[in-house]
Amino acid sequence: MKIEICNTLALFRETEHLDLKDREALWQERIVSPFKPMMQMVPMDFAAMGACDINTAPSVYKTSMDALMEENVINRIQAALEKAFQALKAKGSFHFPETLQVGVFVSDGKNLIHERLNHGFSGFGGIPGFIVLILSPTDYVLKSLEALVAHEFHHNIRFLIEPWPQDMNISVGKYLLDEGLAEAFAAEMYGEASIGPQTIGLSEEELSKATETILPHAAEKGFQTAQSYLFGDAMADVCGYPKTGLPHGAGYAVGYQLVKNYFKKTGKDIFAATLESSENILQKIGVINSQPIDSTHV
Repeated sequence: MKIEICNTLALFRETEHLDLKDREALWQERIVSPFKPMMQMVPMDFAAMGACDINTAPSVYKTSMDALMEENVINRIQAALEKAFQALKAKGSFHFPETLQVGVFVSDGKNLIHERLNHGFSGFGGIPGFIVLILSPTDYVLKSLEALVAHEFHHNIRFLIEPWPQDMNISVGKYLLDEGLAEAFAAEMYGEASIGPQTIGLSEEELSKATETILPHAAEKGFQTAQSYLFGDAMADVCGYPKTGLPHGAGYAVGYQLVKNYFKKTGKDIFAATLESSENILQKIGVINSQPIDSTHV
């Protein structure tokens, strides 16, 4: 697997003295073009997600960019990807993208979901062969960068084994497990303390309530339904899905606990679990019965 990092931080520095036309041409060549295949599958607006682009004024990104570069984030990302790749490769039956394009963007500081709810990190690894990382130099990002990268890389590998449905009609249970498995892989690589605060930050009472709220709906399908149980109410108005009374990211915590329950019940580890179908995992821990996941709830 070849890792190619599309480093917008370095590109900003390299092009700061060029005129806009030349800067835009380089941005198209080095950042936009490598991600065109991904964008054809999942249209994504990086700027709307809070990423600076070539038209962003340097005054917006310079302080954050300098802080990220001072923390050597590009080399850390490269090393984390190589470590994750080698860990999975050593366990056998995994397939990998031939080339992994990794876009590293600096946040513009304006997206409140990114800055506040997600503690300065947004990531997307749902299309094998591509990872997008939008970073703010928060304490959380700088402490847990490698674990965040491992999480997104796990999505790449998991979705080669069990792809997302092309019509986005995903079940609540599969979405929970996709995130729970990615968090379990990050914990395997870097320790549980390094994974998302939404995953390990709920109190015992909050986790119990979230589990009781979410699991009866594990077999239901529909992207907005699955989002509502994964992300909780804080993003509901922005993303347009129904509210469920859940704290932000509660589905990550529940999904992670489901995976840990699977480990305990079966004696398997994250590498074996990654190769297992979501339906089999949910059946083995008693979340759904032996019947196929219900497709009537859309």
